[in-house]
Amino acid sequence: MAKVIEKRPDGTTVVVVSAADASGLEVGAAVDVLPKPAENGQDRPWPVGALADKLPPIEIADIKAARQEALFGKAE
Repeated sequence: MAKVIEKRPDGTTVVVVSAADASGLEVGAAVDVLPKPAENGQDRPWPVGALADKLPPIEIADIKAARQEALFGKAE
């Protein structure tokens, strides 16, 4: 979760994210920001809005396992 700390006249928004969420980012890195979802989750782009509340959250361990499988061509 990010916290908006400044909105600049040029439209730039400055946000602060937790250390855990930003640990892999470098200064100046480009990141995607999704809009706040409506109650039904449908204002997010496909597939995020369409799948809202239908699938369990993806955990870091899941991402690491998928990367290992892709790198080494094997599943656990």
